[in-house]
Amino acid sequence: MKEISFNEFTKQLKAALYRRLDRETEIRIHETAKNNGITYQGMVIMKKGCNISPNIRLDGFYASFKERISTLEEIADEIVDIFENGQKDSSLDLNFFTDFQRAKERIMFKIVNYEGNRKRLENLPYMKFLDLAVTFYYNVEQEEIPSINASIQIEKSHLQLWGIDEGTLYDLALENTVKKMPASFRTIFDIILNILEEDGITPGEKAMEDFKEKSDQVPMYVLTNQKNYFGAAALYYPGMLKKIGMTLKTDLIVLPSSIHEVILLPAEKWTDYDDLNEMIRDINENHVAKEEVLSDHFYYYDLERDELRMPDFW
Repeated sequence: MKEISFNEFTKQLKAALYRRLDRETEIRIHETAKNNGITYQGMVIMKKGCNISPNIRLDGFYASFKERISTLEEIADEIVDIFENGQKDSSLDLNFFTDFQRAKERIMFKIVNYEGNRKRLENLPYMKFLDLAVTFYYNVEQEEIPSINASIQIEKSHLQLWGIDEGTLYDLALENTVKKMPASFRTIFDIILNILEEDGITPGEKAMEDFKEKSDQVPMYVLTNQKNYFGAAALYYPGMLKKIGMTLKTDLIVLPSSIHEVILLPAEKWTDYDDLNEMIRDINENHVAKEEVLSDHFYYYDLERDELRMPDFW
């Protein structure tokens, strides 16, 4: 059997879906841009009278079809189920986003890689931060769209819609994010213990002692927010790194774990800088989704100068 192309797959899939849906339904295939230049082909099914519909990612379905895990008909049935479940929220009042007086309470900021998003940033309000960029999003709450937990990227066109400038956007995002996405700063030791506890696992006393001893030798801390969602933004919270540095009484090595969190190491406990960037690149390549990669090198926080800088001074 000859392997069909993605375009032919979507053509046949649309035909299968139209056989299952009524005539007032429109199916659109479009490209969706994600972080770090990642794009994917998505499908939106719109029914007359509806103002919202789930964006269905198609690459996974195509892979499943090519590997003969699912037939075209099975995929069509699954997509119809997704669409019909989404119809529960299909006629929502979108004023929660279009009305600035309502939207302003949910405007937040996140941090992404500048170079990896250079093209996308042309359409976004942003602020340069070292080799990163502070961008802005609307944090969607469950009561607004109950079927999803997501965010809406804020674009320049949204500022025109709201009648505000970038300065107003920045001030709102800074206040909201610090207040509503409070920072979380914990040791790796505490986080692993919490995971084990949630899984109902109780380590033996000797194992705990050994693990604690190793953790104390090279302490590692995770900085994120309490939702672990775009938590690397906590790096940008006013006074955050200074507070941590003063508490630990040391400069800090910052490892960009992902857009959701960073790992902090006391600089005085770490003397081998040569392998840090190689380790970060290996983790990004093998353990972090491409759209969640923040940076491929470490940063250094100088407590005395209260300055976060890049490693080009080594």
